Amino acid sequence: MAELPQGPWQDIAIDFMGPLPSGDYVFVATDCYSRYVEVTIAKRNTAEFAIKSLENMFAAHGLPWTVTSDNGPHFVAETFESFLQENGIEHRKTTPLWPQANGKIERQNRSLLKRMQIARVEGQDWRKAVQTYLIAYRNTPHPTTGMCPAELMFRRKLRTKLG
Repeated sequence: MAELPQGPWQDIAIDFMGPLPSGDYVFVATDCYSRYVEVTIAKRNTAEFAIKSLENMFAAHGLPWTVTSDNGPHFVAETFESFLQENGIEHRKTTPLWPQANGKIERQNRSLLKRMQIARVEGQDWRKAVQTYLIAYRNTPHPTTGMCPAELMFRRKLRTKLG
């Protein structure tokens, strides 16, 4: 059994969602300690895009100790495995054909997908709806931790228009 993270950005879970009706994919990374979520919109779900997204996230948050993913071709590709290895990051892969093994990210994906579907039905720009969802999610106490993901990640709440 994996050891629980003791602080933010030590262990992250990643996944691709899509393709969406627009043809886009969404790359999602969830910090397992704080539940803080990062999202990047992609035209394709490739190892190269996952690497580029993670490089940007690592520049902002530092390198995690572990990355958990499913066994999608983009995450088992030699380029992706090499990238993690070069950065000293352990790659944990979930059991094939059992998405529940990466439950934190799968629940997050469902919430994101629901928000995108609502935006589409209401004729809104789903990309903007994702950003609105993220600011609200990051500043709302999580039922598991009792604290806002942003507070656990950055030791402060994010400033928003709401206060």
